[in-house]
Amino acid sequence: MIKKSLLLGAISGLLAGIACVIYQKVYASSLGADFATIVKPMQVVITTIISGLIAGTGFWLCNKWFKGNGEIIFNFVFAILSFASILPAFAFKLPLDAEMPELFPGLVVPMHFFSALAWFTLKPLFYKSA
Repeated sequence: MIKKSLLLGAISGLLAGIACVIYQKVYASSLGADFATIVKPMQVVITTIISGLIAGTGFWLCNKWFKGNGEIIFNFVFAILSFASILPAFAFKLPLDAEMPELFPGLVVPMHFFSALAWFTLKPLFYKSA
């Protein structure tokens, strides 16, 4: 089960990373606020893959430790951590030469939810509900 959880984590992390990069491109072209030197696309993809692998490990551990309630506990924790992860985005200090700094949270905050969305979207392909 650990291999399946890690595979789900890696694939959902990659999907989330691709979605983040696409969102970043659309955001920059729509609003003219390009933060690509601060939020580097490759770092975003690597971060989402790592978060997916951590989620895969957490999912496996929750199911191992909590048996029948593992999935709901994991889902709850994943959602809470996704919301908690946006707090540093509001405190992040941009370089003084950054144009339109007020638009920065609008770029990065939604990205914090892409990993969970990708996980919850792909999970039924890997694990069938009882």
